[in-house]
Amino acid sequence: MAFLFATPSVHALDFELSQLELVKCDTADPASKQPKGYRSGCYILNGQIKSSAKSLTKDIDVFAFIYDASDEEVLPNRPRIGSINNVPVGTSQFSVRVPIPSFAVPPFTIKKAKAKVAIPVPTISKDTSDEDILPLERGIEG
Repeated sequence: MAFLFATPSVHALDFELSQLELVKCDTADPASKQPKGYRSGCYILNGQIKSSAKSLTKDIDVFAFIYDASDEEVLPNRPRIGSINNVPVGTSQFSVRVPIPSFAVPPFTIKKAKAKVAIPVPTISKDTSDEDILPLERGIEG
């Protein structure tokens, strides 16, 4: 006997990134200088994002690999470099702040840049009622 399950069709939204440029914060935003002693430099990734959605899209993660002048990856094992709160339909400008380690030497190259709808991350609730506590936690608290 064979069982067939119908699964809903999920269409991924397409976001195109273009015109990408990495600019030092003090150039792009003079008020955002890093305090002395920070081991990372502040940069801003500016660019354009094109949305094919039918309406405003919230919480978009931006991914990219950034390489320094010696072609070394600047943020190894960390392709997610930031997020954009709201992306309107069509093409719009965006900026994402990126902490670049101070040992990385410019000019920087940006490769494999893409954007996707963010995956919601569970957070700890501020609800103090017993309804928000798991049965095991109730047993621990007495």
